[in-house]
Amino acid sequence: MQLLTEMKDNTVCTVKWMLGLSVETEEALRGWEIHPGSEIRVICNDGSGLMIIGAGERRIALNAETSGHIRV
Repeated sequence: MQLLTEMKDNTVCTVKWMLGLSVETEEALRGWEIHPGSEIRVICNDGSGLMIIGAGERRIALNAETSGHIRV
């Protein structure tokens, strides 16, 4: 299991868990179909924790705080 922030661009991975997120953030991610067991693609990882990920047809920008709480 690794941090999402450690994944390179164009990596497809499965979310294992999301801990330490605010209720609002976790609900938003689930609304975008990002939850444990879902498959996501890292579109862009700038190395500082800021990321763009894909889930299905959606593209979502994550800040370093959020991406640091997701394990894949």
